[in-house]
Amino acid sequence: MDSIPCRVFGNEEADVLAKEGSALPSATSSELFTSEIYSIHKAKANSAWKNPPPHMIGMPGLSLQSVGTRSAQTALTRLRSGHIKSLKFIDKEKTFSSCPCSSPASPAHIIDCIGASARQLWSGEGKGLVELLERHGVMDLV
Repeated sequence: MDSIPCRVFGNEEADVLAKEGSALPSATSSELFTSEIYSIHKAKANSAWKNPPPHMIGMPGLSLQSVGTRSAQTALTRLRSGHIKSLKFIDKEKTFSSCPCSSPASPAHIIDCIGASARQLWSGEGKGLVELLERHGVMDLV
């Protein structure tokens, strides 16, 4: 089947450029652009997320690996991400509600105020950290 020329202005120039481009050497398969690498990793992550390996089926995700109630897991996740309840934006500036000790209740301050450490926040000691939050009465700030 023959193609029918459309007589659109610029088609001849596009044809010439396409022929020149097809004559250029193509990149070898080992050379990838950043966008291609990103796409490959994204596809792998999506397939792993949608189709977990058989030994992972039924296992909870990272946020559910800690022992405790849903509110405890939420508190730990909020502290880790920095998106705590006491965070407010006023005139495009981050501000925090007051801690019971009258200081701004930032995530770092809350951890210091209850006598905990960042290591406890990121390790498997989440249950102890939640107990400290409850004991010091700052759970509602997180």
